[in-house]
Amino acid sequence: MQKRSDLSDVEKGMIIGFRAKGGSISETANFVNCSRAALVIVYRAWQYGTIQNQRRGTCGAPRAIEGRGERRLRRCVLTNRRATVEQLTAQMNQGATKSVSSTTVQRVVQQLHVYSPERISVAFVRLCHL
Repeated sequence: MQKRSDLSDVEKGMIIGFRAKGGSISETANFVNCSRAALVIVYRAWQYGTIQNQRRGTCGAPRAIEGRGERRLRRCVLTNRRATVEQLTAQMNQGATKSVSSTTVQRVVQQLHVYSPERISVAFVRLCHL
């Protein structure tokens, strides 16, 4: 079977009705003409009361630094804690197929919660005086 868009409400109703009546997964998939995986997802969603369209569009542009890039950036920060954002950006762009801006690097470092020792010690001192 081929990939296609979401199942319509009518098809979801047919799946639920056929399965509730006692039809097997394979019989129901052949009857509705959809994949077994889609059928199982729809039926489980109905059982738990969470039926909705699963394929929602994502907002915004794709991420410039994803999982592997984040791990690489974390290693760069941990090896040289005093590196500036510009130095980290140069390290990230060195040998990379897609270059990233210093703003992106700064934002990702903040999301990773990796800070310089000075910033950590200032935060620790503030917590101790509360």
